[in-house]
Parts: sequence; C-alpha cells; structure tokens
Amino acid sequence: MKVIAIIPARGGSKGVPGKNKKIIDGKPLIAYTLEAAMQSMVFDRIVVSSDEEAILQIAKSYPGIELHHRPSQMATDQSPVIDTVLDIIKESDAEAVMLLQPTAPIRTKENILDAVKLLESNPDAGSVVSVVEMTDIHPARMYWKNGNFLAPVLGDYETVRRQDIPPAYYRNGSIYLVTVKDIREFNSLMPKPMLPYIMPFNWLLNIDEPRDILMAEALIPAWKKGLLG
Repeated sequence: MKVIAIIPARGGSKGVPGKNKKIIDGKPLIAYTLEAAMQSMVFDRIVVSSDEEAILQIAKSYPGIELHHRPSQMATDQSPVIDTVLDIIKESDAEAVMLLQPTAPIRTKENILDAVKLLESNPDAGSVVSVVEMTDIHPARMYWKNGNFLAPVLGDYETVRRQDIPPAYYRNGSIYLVTVKDIREFNSLMPKPMLPYIMPFNWLLNIDEPRDILMAEALIPAWKKGLLG
C-alpha cells in the first residue's frame, strides 16, 4: 500500500502558543512525530504542513521531509485540517494518508506499521483511528446538563459496577489512517466503516491546554524509559 504521512503543525495556537516547536525533554515537540514517521519506513512521502517558517525549518533539518507551506486561509483556528490534506494529495496517486498530529506525540514506529497492516488486512474499511480504552473516565459516569439538573449520558449504566460496563474507547489523536478514495468521496478523515487501533491508556497525551505541557514534561521522559507500559 502506498501511504503518505501528513504532519499538520500550525504556528498559531491560542491554548498553548508555539506548542509544536516547544522543547520537551530536549527536543521540539514535532520531532517526536517526525522521528516515528521516519523510523517506520512505510511512507512514500512524509509531508509537514505549516504556516510558520520556524516549524518548517525544524522539519527541513530531517532528511527526506517534504514541506507544505500552508496558505493563511488554511491556518486559522477555524480551518478544518481536511482542507490541508486535500490540498497536499490533490495530484497524488497514493492509496492512503496517515495524519500524524504532533500534539499527540506518544507513538512508535510499531504503532504506525500496525495501523497500516490493519487497514491492508481490512479492504472494506474506510479508515483506522487510534483509540484508548477508558475505565473510570467513561460515558456511564458522565452527565448532560439539562436545565438546572443532571441527566446521565448512559442512564442504563449509571449505577452499574465498572467491571460490568461495556468498554468505551476515546479517540487519542495519535493516528488517523484513511484511504485516499474515501477522503475524496466523503471529505472526511474518519469515513465509515472505521477500525479501531487500540493504544495503551497510559500513553494518552494530547496537548491542547497549558496543563497538558506539564503532563508532557512528565509523561514523555517516562515513556522513553519504558515506564508507561
């Protein structure tokens, strides 16, 4: 299967300014994603898309990385990343695209390879999306606010023991693998049917808020030492 890796890395971020180039345990955040993609050796192309020259210069320091200078209209807080993906693949003959978000940096080359194998072995699937299984943080323990009161999201399981609740899975943002055919047909990175690629819960890290940086500074060194399982 001919696969393109796309690493979207906008310069602007209201939640954590400059997060994609922020130094975490000795290297820029985006470096973790670049290195995993390169080590997998599964991609026909690896493309970094950014509107910020400093991020593109980081990517340029890695051999074989293609740069996509993202137009300003595709780099706002409201810009859907699918528009950037479609711009990059508009003349491509690739069969699939893997979106690798640098803000979800805890992944390995094996994760990438396993996700590709999963899609290859399920030709009827439109996409593979990485998830983690949730236990205590589960929809059965969540509520909608209905006026002044709380209404359970899953009323049938509100008081059921955790061990007896069906597992729920949370999209961790690490891997989105989509057939090019379905991207173009459905304008989506998660076309159905969607296969789960299950990753360890202890690896869950998605950097959107300042507190996530504090978590990254603790989790990434522990992950690199093999302490997260």
